[in-house]
Amino acid sequence: MSMLSDFPEPDALEAEENLRIIRSLMERSTKYSTFSGLSGVLAGTASILGCLVTGLLNEKHLDVEVYRLLFLITWSIVIFFAISADYLLTKRRAATVGKRVISRLGKQMVVASAPGLGTGILLTGLLVGHGMIANIYAVWMLCYGIAVSSVGLFSQREVTILGRLFLIAGAVTLTIPQYGLVAMAIAFGSFHIIYGILISRKDGWK
Repeated sequence: MSMLSDFPEPDALEAEENLRIIRSLMERSTKYSTFSGLSGVLAGTASILGCLVTGLLNEKHLDVEVYRLLFLITWSIVIFFAISADYLLTKRRAATVGKRVISRLGKQMVVASAPGLGTGILLTGLLVGHGMIANIYAVWMLCYGIAVSSVGLFSQREVTILGRLFLIAGAVTLTIPQYGLVAMAIAFGSFHIIYGILISRKDGWK
């Protein structure tokens, strides 16, 4: 009888499993609540500014190599600003709810988004190297849409919807590459701003 008493009762095992599931769901919900809507607005604004600068570069008829360099510098600054703003604002918001930005779920999100973002980086080098910048905007939308859709598996429906919108926008832009820069402003600019406003209306501007 003493040996049998060493094993947990079925009810105890079930209760332990229920607690594990509850903790997992709470972690997902809290992680999502740390996202900052303001970072979405800032990222969208930076993207629109990047499109305006790129439009000015297009009008100057620069040397090809100079144009490619300025193009890469412009969008590198936009991406660095967007990522930095997102990290700092999300970190600040996470602190208000007693959580950390870097968590097990956060690492899973990074891993999930890596294939889409990595593919985007590789294709960017290829397209810029071959002078196919007009086609780069659709590729960015599609790769970013894949990454965001993957992150949406760990988050709420707004993230998933955002990813799908980018996939649709990318597919449409593939058919009209001559309007790629305009589509870029609409997608990376307007989509992010609208997403940020919706999140902020729900969770506050923090």
